[in-house]
Amino acid sequence: MLGGRINILVNAIGIANSGGVNVLEKLIIELSQSKHNQYYFICSNNEYVVELIKRYKNIYTINFKVIDKKSFLYRLYFENIIFKKIVNNHTIDLIYNFSGTSQFFINTPQLIKVQNLLFYSKKLDDFYWLNSQFILWVKQIFLKRIVFKLMLNRSKHIEIQSSHVKSCLLYFIDTREKLFYVKSDIEISNGVFHAPKQYDFSNKIKFLYIVGPHFELIHKNLIDFTRAMLVMNDKDIDFEINITLTNKQLNNSKVWDASLNSKTNYLGYMGNQEKMAELFCDNTILISTSVIETLGLHVIEGIKNGVVTIAPDEKYATTVYGKNMFKYELFNKNSLVRTIMSAVNYKESYSEKILSIQDDLRQSEMSKFGSILEVFNEVINVQK
Repeated sequence: MLGGRINILVNAIGIANSGGVNVLEKLIIELSQSKHNQYYFICSNNEYVVELIKRYKNIYTINFKVIDKKSFLYRLYFENIIFKKIVNNHTIDLIYNFSGTSQFFINTPQLIKVQNLLFYSKKLDDFYWLNSQFILWVKQIFLKRIVFKLMLNRSKHIEIQSSHVKSCLLYFIDTREKLFYVKSDIEISNGVFHAPKQYDFSNKIKFLYIVGPHFELIHKNLIDFTRAMLVMNDKDIDFEINITLTNKQLNNSKVWDASLNSKTNYLGYMGNQEKMAELFCDNTILISTSVIETLGLHVIEGIKNGVVTIAPDEKYATTVYGKNMFKYELFNKNSLVRTIMSAVNYKESYSEKILSIQDDLRQSEMSKFGSILEVFNEVINVQK
């Protein structure tokens, strides 16, 4: 473990949605195990983070500061100018950039966590171009990529959640002088893996689609799901859709088709874990259509809760979830429908398949750093 007191600045400004908050909470729990260090969290002012802070504000080793993130340029200003004052005032030994940025004008050792591949995906670039979305690509990807690449190129220590993330970064930065730390962000104790659910598809199929408020971004790829559901509807298959959006959110989207409304249960944001667990029930198939993921926590929750899961046949899915998943070809509605029907008509044991996927996930995570404190120890020892 780290020797002597260490002051660490945790930059969590970019965390704004439920997936990121779940990983942030796991970080706080890990850091609370260290009683002799001091941690200074800088967080964005949003409802998910504020609720999280309320639960952990009384831990004496952890200090929170909440700011209003007004714009990307303001964030650059805050992380470089204001951070320098914080570093000096609290004698910071290490800056932990939890959401992928870094500082240009601060010499304090830094560790960058890359948990968003939005700016580092050749596959996603191709999708923008194939759909004649050049202007949107420049606005959403290219301009920010320039800045994030500059940050990564000057950073020596990079934390990633899976080995495939390094493969993605190889196309955009020179990784030869970088030190990568593959860190687990998943709880894998036996108690979190639930027994496989029961399946009898002579009854109604329940499709579960978990997505956050940024569901219209291209990499979330709601269009694959919508098109496949329309095909299923045309085939007169009895199914229902459970989706973590409101009726208003979804029906204001150009991607959604209103003819599916009668089959859809609009759940909205599911912040309560007990309510979320109720979604993973018998005859449920969780579908993910994400073009890119570092982990895909929604898929992992499906696996841990013992339901049949379907994901794109992409490298990230094989690396994170293993080879036994039901998979489909991205941007191909008929492929997704075929995979759904393969799952529905599966002749072998659902329980054995789900248990094998759970074991793949468990074994994969066991090979990674289990605690961020171990990573901090490695980074600081390298700096000595």
